[in-house]
Amino acid sequence: MVLWTEIAAAESGAYSQPAGVRQRVIAVDWFFRKLDTFLGAVAVAASGVAASQAQAFIVQYIQRLGGALDEAKLVLNNVQHGLRYQLMSDTVRKELEADAGRRVNELQSAFSAIADASVLAKPFQLLRHADPIMVAGTWRDFTPMLPANADGIAYIIVAMILGFAVYEIVKLPVVLLLEPRQRKFRRRG
Repeated sequence: MVLWTEIAAAESGAYSQPAGVRQRVIAVDWFFRKLDTFLGAVAVAASGVAASQAQAFIVQYIQRLGGALDEAKLVLNNVQHGLRYQLMSDTVRKELEADAGRRVNELQSAFSAIADASVLAKPFQLLRHADPIMVAGTWRDFTPMLPANADGIAYIIVAMILGFAVYEIVKLPVVLLLEPRQRKFRRRG
């Protein structure tokens, strides 16, 4: 797309360059504007896709965490009331019960913090309360999915805005380096 001001300047003779050079400059400028638009769109799209999958990962992590919490509660119940544990010495049973109780409290705290967090706070709560073994298991079994809820849409919109902002920030030094410097001439006379 050629800017109308460039055409008017070319027709009025304001350019001091030959016509062929002007056309090449306009064509190169057009190419770089299109390239900038394309790269910006890629950055925005990649950010949106990544955010949608981050939301899917959080959902799958919460499911895994809930399963681990249920299992830990079952273990604690077995230690407290199971016949096998009743036959052990009180010292050993108390140690096992304390360990199982700690695990239940740890998992319950993490589950509540992540599951009850607001939409935009969930990723930060996941980072804060993540169990490395559970994260690795979730990542290993991760199944990408398209978000069909408000949380997923919110993640996508926020990530697209942030992706565009990051693209513009990264692009700024390149633009400043490649932008021709305008010289100011004084008239003599």
